[in-house]
Amino acid sequence: MKFEPVTIKQMARDLNLGISTVSRALHDSHEISEATKKRVVDYARKVNYIPNPIALSLRAKRNRSIGIVISQFNNPFCSQVVNGMESAFYKAGYQVSIVQTSESTEKEMKAIQYLSSRVDGLLVSISSETKSTEHLKDLYEKGMPIVFYDRICRDIPTHMTLSDNYRGAYEATRHLIGQGCRKIAFVGGAATQPIVQERRAGYLSALEDAGITVEDKWIHFLPKGGVHYVETEVAMERLLRLPRDKRPDGLLTAWDKVTADAYKYLRRHNIRMPEELALIGFSNFPLTDYVSPSLSVVQQQSEKLGEVAAGQLLALLQSKRKPLKYQTEVLMPEIIIRESSLKLKSKTEEQRAVSKIKGAKKR
Repeated sequence: MKFEPVTIKQMARDLNLGISTVSRALHDSHEISEATKKRVVDYARKVNYIPNPIALSLRAKRNRSIGIVISQFNNPFCSQVVNGMESAFYKAGYQVSIVQTSESTEKEMKAIQYLSSRVDGLLVSISSETKSTEHLKDLYEKGMPIVFYDRICRDIPTHMTLSDNYRGAYEATRHLIGQGCRKIAFVGGAATQPIVQERRAGYLSALEDAGITVEDKWIHFLPKGGVHYVETEVAMERLLRLPRDKRPDGLLTAWDKVTADAYKYLRRHNIRMPEELALIGFSNFPLTDYVSPSLSVVQQQSEKLGEVAAGQLLALLQSKRKPLKYQTEVLMPEIIIRESSLKLKSKTEEQRAVSKIKGAKKR
């Protein structure tokens, strides 16, 4: 697959105008009427025309360059994924250009527009704010090879690589249940993100299987994806201000930064883990084993995820025709149990706690 950018010549043909007329209209020449200028400019926006000499060079040859769209540079998961991608592309002779969205739809659209004229293909993880993916569909339909990773778009038929978010959340919640927790809260990122909903579904299934009724006040989503500490802080305060009989004794955080900020909140307010609140969360932050108490995490296979996604994009670039079938690779995260969630010290005690809950369900 190869992205063919729209040219002035193509626009002139579509608009039934001369090439020089279109060029002058785009450059706001006084020789062209305002009506014609508006007609040309409106059409250029519609077809995503990018007046860049690099874009024109793509017609003749590839740049051997890849665009990577990430949410945050300072997110360890993102940096680890990019490390896996960069390693794979370097071996294949490609350079990478990395742009962050900071969970903003506007920044994502600008990043896509910027990269689309400079690269041979895109690896994209959707931002938390993004609800419509028309800007990506438009590029895909024009022939730009796109592979989604982590936060995917199922509306566009292409290769994808992601973690088993449902199973990761299910096993983490089951662990809390096994530690005797009966009031388990969930704090995720943006509700619009499919991976957050998948993690919520795993959390709910584990509670349902244990016969535990969920309180709506235990579930919180963060519209901005938890980029700012205050979002997590507000959610934590709402949970811990609940009446004592409704206050959570366990917490699953379903986003890397949310996990770090929830841990920070509990330490700042001298709330003991796991005695007062058992905490486990999705996180690829380093040093989680060295804080006190050490942090229980659902850790994704970040570098492998990046390598697999890179391989998928390379396969598209090297293919002479559209694949008959696209692949979705799903990697199982690792559940790492440490002090922040470990109320019971032995596996036998945990099994007894689970059996006790199941027995209560039967009665």
